[in-house]
Amino acid sequence: MDKPIALIVEDDRDIVALFRHVLDIAGYQTEIVLDGRDAMDRLEVLTPHIVLLDLQLPRLSGVEILKRMRDNERLKRVPVVVITAYSPIADSLPVEPDLLLLKPVDINQLSALVQRLQTTQGAMNDPAHDKETGLYTFSFFTVRLTFSLERIKQSSFRRFGVLFAEVPQLPELKHQLPPDEMNTFLRHLADQFRVTLRPTDTMAWSPADGVFLTLIEDIPSPDAPLKIAGRVRDTMKKFLDGSATGLDLRANIGVLLCDSEYEDFQHVMKDVEFAREQLRAGLFTNPSIFDREMLRSRR
Repeated sequence: MDKPIALIVEDDRDIVALFRHVLDIAGYQTEIVLDGRDAMDRLEVLTPHIVLLDLQLPRLSGVEILKRMRDNERLKRVPVVVITAYSPIADSLPVEPDLLLLKPVDINQLSALVQRLQTTQGAMNDPAHDKETGLYTFSFFTVRLTFSLERIKQSSFRRFGVLFAEVPQLPELKHQLPPDEMNTFLRHLADQFRVTLRPTDTMAWSPADGVFLTLIEDIPSPDAPLKIAGRVRDTMKKFLDGSATGLDLRANIGVLLCDSEYEDFQHVMKDVEFAREQLRAGLFTNPSIFDREMLRSRR
């Protein structure tokens, strides 16, 4: 099996040696480029699994490389970890990277990051979109969720949300409707989910769990997650009330607020599942906001 490829774009040879050491141990095939122009030349023919990118580079800046990657259909999904010693520059980037590492980079921090990313490596190669709904796949969602966790681990005061929406009667409806009608119903239901949220949000469908998911990465105020969840509930309720299925369909909506104490995306999704169980049992109002401590106290 071919090794995943990591492209290191950094002009400091000491930092390059550190990155290469950690990535080699983790099983990556590393390629090293020392300036921006050479990096873009290499990216013309290479689709790496991850890019570690310095912002201050000779000949072409890391900011410009990041912009070009995000504008390129082939490269826009490649995870980019930006490395810089200047946090004010990072805060004003015109394009957001997947993750930010501030120099000096600690080898233990980098090793932990690489280990967590390895759990999503297969998902990075999967199709990005679900054929039935047009939303992102659950595999792609786990990649984005992993990077969201890494971001808050660097600033423990921040939190983000995982909004989930499910119609508990979907399994029953699936037995009732022909496959074509069920697929049409599911796509229309996904449309209600999509139009309520921002086009830039990571919205996904998990067919195995029968749940819609999205990341709320920017929480401008404490009441914002509940307001967003309320809009999703109202939009989906209107659609479900108008559907001629013969079933009393309802949508359960919740938001799990995630902090830096979550170890990985698997632990987040376990809490999402537990929160869904609480809503299905009628133990919370619909929609509701959950967090790690609240759910722990109910186990």
